[in-house]
Formats: sequence, structure tokens, C-alpha cells
Amino acid sequence: MVTTLKEINLAQLDKELGSQGLCADFNDPNNKIIIVADNSTVTEAQLNAAITAHIAIDELDAKAEAKAALLTRLGITAEEATLLLG
Repeated sequence: MVTTLKEINLAQLDKELGSQGLCADFNDPNNKIIIVADNSTVTEAQLNAAITAHIAIDELDAKAEAKAALLTRLGITAEEATLLLG
């Protein structure tokens, strides 16, 4: 178990540790608790190191940026894309 106040993207952190499963309690933003799942081979030292190195990616922001970049490359607005797809 590791407690942190760092911003964590749990799905991303789990992938960074080999997708062995993590559980978390983020109810207290200053004391986020992260635990490895049962039968995981990830050690507490590995979890600590991964959290230290972790830079959380906001998936919604990343998708929005990717969509905006695509629209720019296509030379159309979001409204025009909606019209084409609708």
C-alpha cells in the first residue's frame, strides 16, 4: 500500500506496472491510497518507484487535443465534422 498526494491516472499507472491490477481510494485527495491487487507480483518498492516516476495523463484532454489536431489537418471545424457525420 502506498499513500500519495500526487495526481494519479490509475489505468495508466497499472499499465506502467505491467497490467497486474491496482486498487485505489481517492476519497481524500491529499492521501490517495493505492494497493496492488491480490496475486500481483508487483512489490511495494516497485509501486513506490512507479508512482514517483508517474506523470498522469488526462485522457479526456488528450482525446480533445487529438480531435482538434485532426480537424486542423483536415481543415474543417468541429461543427462541419458533426454535419458530415450526422
